[in-house]
Amino acid sequence: MADFDVLICGAGAGGLTLAHFLGTQGRRVLVVDKQSRPRNVHKGELLQPRTVQILEAAGLVEPLADRGARTVRRLTCNTAQDDELINLDFGLLDAPYDYGLLHFYKDFREVVGAQLPSTVEYWQGTRVDELLRADGRVRGARLIRGPKIIDVEASLTVACDGQVSRLRDDAGISVHRRLYDHQLVAFELENAPELGQNMTMYLTPGGLRVLFQMPGGRARLYAQIPAQSFRGVGKAGLASWTSDLLRAVPALERVAAPLRAAADGVQVLPAARFHTPRWHVPGLVLLGDTAHAVHPMVGQGMNAAIGDAWSLAAQLSTVDSLTPAAVDTAGARYEADRRPVLDYVSRLSHTLALLFTSTSRGARLVRPRLLRANRDNNELRHRIVYNMAGFSSDPFTTWALRSALGLTRR
Repeated sequence: MADFDVLICGAGAGGLTLAHFLGTQGRRVLVVDKQSRPRNVHKGELLQPRTVQILEAAGLVEPLADRGARTVRRLTCNTAQDDELINLDFGLLDAPYDYGLLHFYKDFREVVGAQLPSTVEYWQGTRVDELLRADGRVRGARLIRGPKIIDVEASLTVACDGQVSRLRDDAGISVHRRLYDHQLVAFELENAPELGQNMTMYLTPGGLRVLFQMPGGRARLYAQIPAQSFRGVGKAGLASWTSDLLRAVPALERVAAPLRAAADGVQVLPAARFHTPRWHVPGLVLLGDTAHAVHPMVGQGMNAAIGDAWSLAAQLSTVDSLTPAAVDTAGARYEADRRPVLDYVSRLSHTLALLFTSTSRGARLVRPRLLRANRDNNELRHRIVYNMAGFSSDPFTTWALRSALGLTRR
């Protein structure tokens, strides 16, 4: 008999959510993570409406709200002077899931980790050394927990250890990460003024800036920069760099004081995309950022991981005994269910990223006109919001595309 039914390697949003779902099925689950405790990182703030629906079904929305999660109603795109070009309003969706939630990724992990069912064990500060194999299939993993080396056998092993995944490499699944030509500088603003329930994107000649409220009187700002251009700034140049940022975006004046105070704590993040050719091998499945990655500015990465967890748990819920054949059949069905969705999410995220982050002269001239021309195109806005929110992966019709370009009447 295996030590556990399922071994989950990586306690990010996808891994912990999967552990919660499987624990409620009565599965014996072990979750391991190399960190001794969740860290504060700039990622995964937005829970899309479909994700809110999934988490509510799991009883996790109320604990997140108790932790201070903020409601978000609209994604707006504005000029640097704060003139609205277009908005994507979650109010276009059907109630009650016509809103998203904003929270800290660290808080999300702590909340879900604290809600794990009794059949789930959670080992933090535990590193996965390598996969264990027998009879041509993955049978678990060798773990390093403090001074101890522990071989854990499981009927199913789930790799969700991030974009740069050792387990994916160990399983022989290759991936080609495509880096964008820009990075993101992330600021956490303390004592921020009230910003309301919008996530606001500001279009500037130098790239995209995104500002939104966070719990506890804080806010976050992401600023697009050319790749590697921040290396020469250093601590001595941060004040001047921040002043230049404020001059280029007058709309940010309302957060000028907390922005200047936050300059020493910036994080610089890469922007990449990929999709692995396979999501499973015998005894092992990939989940979340280990299987796929999209541009971080479109708010899809963490939501995709939670969707993966929901799908994999649903496939395993139909199985009484996790025999090798049942595990591999569930893994194949999981990939068949989720891959078309993520193919679409990847295309949508890439298209929107190119639309909003391009700094070419042509994009700077055409983009504002295109956005203004579609601010009242409710059918197109509804389709975009519906797909971004996670309720559908329906491709855009020819009519919708022609309508967006002003080639046909609405």
